[in-house]
Amino acid sequence: MDFKKQIEAVMEPLAQDISALCQINSVEGEPQPGMPFGEGPAKALEAALALGERLGFRTENFDNYVGHIEMGEGEEMLGILGHVDVVPAGEGWDFDPWGGVIADGKIFGRGTLDDKGPLVTCLYAMKILKDMGVTLNKRVRIILGTNEETDWNCMAYYLNEVKPELPTIAFSPDSHFPVTYAEMGLLQYTLTREISEKLEIEGGNAFNSVPSKASVVLDAKHTEALEAAVAAYVDPDMFVIEKADDKVILRATGVGAHAAYLWEGKNALTHMMAVLGQLPLEGELKEVVDFVNTHFGTCLYGENMGVACSDDDCGPLTLNLGKINVEDGKLVLCCDSRIPVAFTVDSIEEAVKAKMEGTGYTYERVSTERPLYVPKDSALVQTLMEAYRTVTGDTESQPQSSGGATYSRTMDNCVAFGCLLPDQVDTMHQANECLELEHLKIWLEICLEAIYQLAK
Repeated sequence: MDFKKQIEAVMEPLAQDISALCQINSVEGEPQPGMPFGEGPAKALEAALALGERLGFRTENFDNYVGHIEMGEGEEMLGILGHVDVVPAGEGWDFDPWGGVIADGKIFGRGTLDDKGPLVTCLYAMKILKDMGVTLNKRVRIILGTNEETDWNCMAYYLNEVKPELPTIAFSPDSHFPVTYAEMGLLQYTLTREISEKLEIEGGNAFNSVPSKASVVLDAKHTEALEAAVAAYVDPDMFVIEKADDKVILRATGVGAHAAYLWEGKNALTHMMAVLGQLPLEGELKEVVDFVNTHFGTCLYGENMGVACSDDDCGPLTLNLGKINVEDGKLVLCCDSRIPVAFTVDSIEEAVKAKMEGTGYTYERVSTERPLYVPKDSALVQTLMEAYRTVTGDTESQPQSSGGATYSRTMDNCVAFGCLLPDQVDTMHQANECLELEHLKIWLEICLEAIYQLAK
């Protein structure tokens, strides 16, 4: 079915509605009455549901954990699973991360790619089908979560407390095109030790983001050795040294990236630790630096932690040191691993626990997610592949695996589908996250074709 005329007619309001939703800072905050993940995610959910109502759909809010936007009739249901929460903005933006600025043919803002932009795109695809009076045999329901970027308690509440009717078939527009048929298992954990000395070290802002910034304050007596270590480092341009009275500050700038694709980034924290490892440090700072360099280093695949493994579908396990935090006498390292589907989360967890024995660090699990695997020859995967190929003409791209963790793995017969195109720059979880309007049009056409094919 040719939707091009209808697509052209909605491009401007679609862009404006994405911009408006991205203007809500929906980073998870402290729980408040009626707002289980803080004010921001609740506001974003309410705004998304209000948009659904304005476009003529049925909506429902489940205690600000999850919401529904639904159209159509029928016994079977097509589900579209996404989220309205986002990771922190971080530093280095050229535009206000909460401004939803439309400039230079792009929408700038946290959430434009992950996942507000894709959700609003699917909502407008539903609007076009409704306005055209297209007959569908399935209901179409967008399911909106509110803390996907942390521990998925929104989906736990939805599945275990709400206990809704589940979709017959579903996809999550929270990854890449074409289709992600396999998602690696997820294990997020902290490593914590007691600290009695004053340590001024920081870096990163989330488990699932590669740190783009890190810093440490040292005694000025290390200035000469620090300058020599930076000059000799493989990439000295990552570092800036600042002198202040009896202190010297080392600041590292890396490249942010989503932990699922950590090879696309450069971890400012682990590279800073590598430089510090060349200094004649003392006390607890030396112990921390030695620990990080021994167990993480600048490698990406868990070699130093003793958990390296790989399979044919997903490739190697990844290990991201996403954040270091010193507070209330404790140092906390926040870690994120993506685990190939041939291996269990439990086996990796046991290996990390064993590695921590005798180190003085306490292991604590923060979050786990089971892997996802839907056969490449299934009707779901093949229908989505055909929708993608019909719109793009791309016959070369094949179903793929991913380290990304989407809501797809919470339900049967569900895969990740879009919305990042193969030739589209990935700025998810990075400064200047943005969505090109030319790509937005392709997103809409693909999602429209997919919803039509799956629900007709």
